[in-house]
Amino acid sequence: MFEAIKVLCVDDEINILNTVRRQLCDLDVEVHGVLSAEEGLRFLRQTQRIHVVVSDFRMPGMSGIDFLKIVLRERPEARRVLLSGYADAVAVQEALAENKLFTFLHKPWKADELIGIVAEAVSFYGKCPLEKR
Repeated sequence: MFEAIKVLCVDDEINILNTVRRQLCDLDVEVHGVLSAEEGLRFLRQTQRIHVVVSDFRMPGMSGIDFLKIVLRERPEARRVLLSGYADAVAVQEALAENKLFTFLHKPWKADELIGIVAEAVSFYGKCPLEKR
């Protein structure tokens, strides 16, 4: 029996969460969407394993970079992806350089960009999400 590949998406805009779900629907992954970093941390702490975490940069409360730093500390095996249309280029470069991010995806993105990033992130676990179980 194979473990389901879990992707957690954190964004304060429901339309972004729905877009991510729709774009990843052909991959063999479970996509879980939450509307804040705080909800993301609750989900993370209640879930045994998360393979990929996709987070918006700018959200009310905790920033995406701060959220992903906590994810790194609590779930270092999870691949972390930051997405934003407003991100501070210096902050993103620092986060990438400090190995806190797997990669950065600029809004708006193309579906094949997101699919490729998630597929590459999941391949770290020796799994190919492009093939249905």
